[in-house]
Amino acid sequence: MSALRQAGLLAATAAVLAGKVLFRADFETADLSQWNNTGTRGQNNQERNIAVVKGLARSGDYAARVTIHADDIFNAQQLRAQLGGPRVTVAEGDETFLSFWLRVEDPPRERDNFFYWEGNPPPRYRNVMTWWLEPGSEGQTLIRYGTGNLGRDGVHWTARFSPRQWHQLGMQIRWSEDETKGFVRLWFDGEIVLEKQVRAKGPEAVYFCQPGIHRSPHTAAEDTIYFDDFLLGETLADIAITTPSTGKTAPR
Repeated sequence: MSALRQAGLLAATAAVLAGKVLFRADFETADLSQWNNTGTRGQNNQERNIAVVKGLARSGDYAARVTIHADDIFNAQQLRAQLGGPRVTVAEGDETFLSFWLRVEDPPRERDNFFYWEGNPPPRYRNVMTWWLEPGSEGQTLIRYGTGNLGRDGVHWTARFSPRQWHQLGMQIRWSEDETKGFVRLWFDGEIVLEKQVRAKGPEAVYFCQPGIHRSPHTAAEDTIYFDDFLLGETLADIAITTPSTGKTAPR
């Protein structure tokens, strides 16, 4: 994505009125009350799994810390330490915009799926898209995005992920069962890194997300991820994508 094209997209956005912010969570309540209507995973919502912590926030004072352990068992195949994220009701061709900030202090020891969209009720296609971190070569950390259940229909984007700093992830999804009509656009630290037609949904009309750490199969390694500043909206202007490299919010 050229800087000129990026600037043009942001300028075009400035001419469009914001839609509607559907969900916002910056943890500045110092607790998880912003998630009361979306839920916390009941089987592992102890403080050792999910806690609001002070001193490492991307903005303000507070961020969420999520840690997974070998005994955070969800079922025979999965470990989970997750928040129950917001749900969206979508029809063919609808669009959803979402952004949040992510940080790790240490490289992950295993593949950590940290965000996905899944249909409700329990879908035929399981997760329709997933983002995850995993160990790379020579101590590197990789971030990946894929479609299908845990990315099994294709890994469409991979990049280096630097520990000990905050990174913004943004997404635009055009929901469609038809891979020639569905579409995703991803932003990473203000840069557009993927624009691609994909199968973005199954037959379900309701999709939910669960930020945290999800593993399949079970592993013993303990990992921690930090989250801050979630925004879910109807337009790009709602989700405060930063300008590249500056960390400042793009002008509207």
